[in-house]
Amino acid sequence: MSGNPDVSESRLTPNLADFVVVGDVGSGKTALTLALLESSEPVMKTQAAVFHPSQVVDTPGEFTSRPAYYGALLSTIVDISTVVYLQPADSRAFSLPPGLLHVYPDKRVIGVVSKIDLPDADTEAACRVLADHNISPPYFLTSTATGEGISALRSFLISLQTPNASIGAGEECAECASAGENEF
Repeated sequence: MSGNPDVSESRLTPNLADFVVVGDVGSGKTALTLALLESSEPVMKTQAAVFHPSQVVDTPGEFTSRPAYYGALLSTIVDISTVVYLQPADSRAFSLPPGLLHVYPDKRVIGVVSKIDLPDADTEAACRVLADHNISPPYFLTSTATGEGISALRSFLISLQTPNASIGAGEECAECASAGENEF
């Protein structure tokens, strides 16, 4: 079932399920996915969608950076409830056309700022990019190098699996919540 032999279902956190990680090439999708799954597997370039147990999906960056792969992205996320979009803290570019993440109105889109440990990281600018593309706060600030923000994001994703899950989050991600208001 899993494309990742290092992640066994017995090692998964209960209820960490039903999300897909998307973002540009090099944004840290595989590193984040493996950190959330608490896997010790080495991070390697993702060439195709990797399906882990419990409907956890890691996508290649080409799904967002190449228009020819938008159909593959939409096909991959169709049966998943939550889309986790990674915006690197050292980038002001958004890798998708406006509205593509909102094609399916029943999807939650969670904004994650990755690579906050980099010397040129600008979390405020990264949060503004998310807000400018209709990804609502809260935003999670993460670093797979330091582990910062990983447990808060994991807890939030688990909370989404409980009945009547709210779309709120804890204090650890509130730092960027005021970066911008979204218009729908």
